[in-house]
Amino acid sequence: MRDERDCDVLVVGAGPTGLCTALMLTQHGVRVRVVDAKPGPVEQARAAIVHARTLELFDRLGVAEAAVARGLPITDVAIHEAGRHVGDMPLAGEGTSDRTRFPYALALEQFETERVLVEALKEHHVEVEWNTPVADLTDTGDLVSVTTADGASITARWLVGADGASSVVRGFVGQSFDGETYDQAGMLADVTLDVDLGVRGMRLNLTRGGFVGILPLASGRCRLFGVVPRELEQAPSQKNPSHEAYAPLAPADLQQWFDDYFKVDARLKEIVWASMFRFHSRIASKFRVGNVFLAGDAAHIHNPAGGQGLNLGVGDAVNLAWKLAQVINGEAPEWLLDTYESERRPIARTVLKRTDLGFKLETGNSAVAVWMRTHVATRVVGVVSRLAPIRRMFFHMFSQLWIRYPRSAAVGRGTGALRPGDRAPYAEIRPTRDGASSVLDLTHGTGYHVLLFGAQALDTDRLAASLDDRYAVAITTHVIPPEEEAAYRAYQANGPLLVLVRPDGHVAAVAEPESASVTDFLDTVLTRVKTTA
Repeated sequence: MRDERDCDVLVVGAGPTGLCTALMLTQHGVRVRVVDAKPGPVEQARAAIVHARTLELFDRLGVAEAAVARGLPITDVAIHEAGRHVGDMPLAGEGTSDRTRFPYALALEQFETERVLVEALKEHHVEVEWNTPVADLTDTGDLVSVTTADGASITARWLVGADGASSVVRGFVGQSFDGETYDQAGMLADVTLDVDLGVRGMRLNLTRGGFVGILPLASGRCRLFGVVPRELEQAPSQKNPSHEAYAPLAPADLQQWFDDYFKVDARLKEIVWASMFRFHSRIASKFRVGNVFLAGDAAHIHNPAGGQGLNLGVGDAVNLAWKLAQVINGEAPEWLLDTYESERRPIARTVLKRTDLGFKLETGNSAVAVWMRTHVATRVVGVVSRLAPIRRMFFHMFSQLWIRYPRSAAVGRGTGALRPGDRAPYAEIRPTRDGASSVLDLTHGTGYHVLLFGAQALDTDRLAASLDDRYAVAITTHVIPPEEEAAYRAYQANGPLLVLVRPDGHVAAVAEPESASVTDFLDTVLTRVKTTA
């Protein structure tokens, strides 16, 4: 049946979410096709912040080095009120360089992100099929059949809808998109200024109507963003701005907005792109319907506070792709796919709640909200921004390093400092023969990875062979030498310890090396190799 289909997985949408989904699938040997209604990659910066956890996922996909080379590490947010500097908050983790290889946020234009991913896909002989809108979709239970606008048919076992906030896939599978649309309109613009504001930080200015900000980009341009004041929103040049359409903005209106609200003594030299849109907070009723999955903006959208959207979508992509690959390759039971929604939906809801709260505090028009921003928030920022625990918390929250799946059926059960579902700690080690310089590096590649601590007295070869012979999926064993004290501290290995890590870098199980609990767990999530008597 497999060979009768055009592909194993059809990905609809070639933004960062769809491209990451396709890239991980191809790396697992899955036959993928990617279609998109657009004529090519976006030409604007659009989503321009990539956080630490996303860079770690890029690292697993083999594209982090290329992404960092094209971007600009951002370490600080300088907060102003009416142009007066009141404090700084970090986008780099002070004292957290031992927790991630990427202790910063990366300013990276979306078109550069997409180019990096498209180029990586080409190395696997996968070309994005542009100008290919989906006109119809049928899920028979055994396959998904798509008809494109030119009448062509594509059949696949599974389909991933990563086609954005106005997803046609979501419409075809009958999923509502519940939530709210804010009254305020937002604005994005990519410009060049006639002054140099520096390249380390983002500038955020609290205004009477909310906030505006400037993000430096590697190209030398700046991203302007923020809430549009009512008087500008009602200008004759503006008509019904939307989240997806990016309504054009007149240059004179942009210059007026900049002059009145940014409180920067500068002029706009060049306006590369400028648009208005509506802020939304919405989530699909289901992330999976039969053989169809929704990911990224097709599954959830929220206001841009903290730059979480693209990062949330990449997390969806990696979480879904390795599970699809294992099921397609006969390495795991099909029920594993149900854990995509059970793991990612709570994360999406948490991000929506946090960004809703932050946005309403930043933009509320009530007398109380305005007074709080003017008389309380600015003073609080100045004090708390100097406190190391607050600065670490700020980085941890925005970096998405907090994401974990503690109650998922795709992880085991356990107690202690390191628990199943947690992100596997980074933990630097002495460089290995194959170039790994952290414990997390050791877990790259397909399949599961076993980390053995305090195992010098154990028959590790026997353990590795027994796991490898037992399951259809590859399981690679790594012995962490006792002299790697930082790794032992990070993994709380006070005695012999076995840590099983999933293909997405999350802990699947924690146990003593000779405990049967690991194989008991793996017997539920992996396909056993058939043996003959």
